[in-house]
Order: sequence, then structure tokens, then C-alpha cells
Amino acid sequence: MVLSLFAVAGLSPRVRAQEEDTRPRPELRADAIIARHTTALQAGAGVQIPAGYYARIGIDGAAGVDVSQSSGSIASGRVDVIARFLFDPFRQQRWGFSAGGGVSARVRSGDHVRPFLVAVLDLEAPRTSSGVSPAFQLGLGGGVRIGMALRWGAPRTR
Repeated sequence: MVLSLFAVAGLSPRVRAQEEDTRPRPELRADAIIARHTTALQAGAGVQIPAGYYARIGIDGAAGVDVSQSSGSIASGRVDVIARFLFDPFRQQRWGFSAGGGVSARVRSGDHVRPFLVAVLDLEAPRTSSGVSPAFQLGLGGGVRIGMALRWGAPRTR
């Protein structure tokens, strides 16, 4: 009797809702970082890595230009590592809200790397049938950060 219960438990399919998807998912983004004397306009790509049900760790790289009145346009880039807390990780609502923080390393042509602490608020729009979610980000870190992203996730099930 006990062996048959173990056999049934071992052969039964796992419920998909209970499985955690730990695969990194790609992200494309475009950002403006508005500081006192310069504005950075950058495009980038990266991955969102699940860290449990309620957290995502984003690793992104971006490149673009810093525009200022004094020095014109200068090539720039950055690498961000930002952890976000998801308030609705199972996407029970159409719009997803998250908040997080991390670090950013920015570099400008002819300058050294500058590290910044970053704080962000994210709002993810409803997923398309192919699993892509547009996201809007507002934050602080080296200036006011305004960004848009396309994040790939599991295809929409509802």
C-alpha cells in the first residue's frame, strides 16, 4: 500500500502553476538619464533572472551618447545590475508593478568609470500572446532615469 502511494506520487505530473521558471529571459531597452549638466540617451540589452517567485535580477548593458551644452555629444555606456521585487509575480493582474535597486557603472569617452546607486519603479504592461511585455521604468541613479523595455516571458495563458 505504501509503495503504491509513492509510485503514484512519483508518476503524477507536476502542476504547472507550482513550477518555478528559473530561465533567464531577454530584455531590450531604451533609456534617458537626465542629470544637471548632461543627458544620456542609450539603448541596450540584457537578461532578467528569476531569484525566487518575487524577485528578478536584471543585468543590462547599454551604449549611446551623453549630450551637454558645454561639450556637445560624447559616446557613453553603462552596465546595470538591478534587483526588483514583484508585487504580483503570478501575473494575476494585467499590469505588473515592481520596485528595486542596484548599481550602475557608467563611462563616458575620455573619462573613467563612475559607479552609482540606483532605485527604480517599474510598470509592466499586459503580456502579448507571444509573451512579450512592454515595461516603463522611472528611477534615480546618476540622474533621473526614464526608460522603456521589452521583456520576454512565458506566453500569456489567459
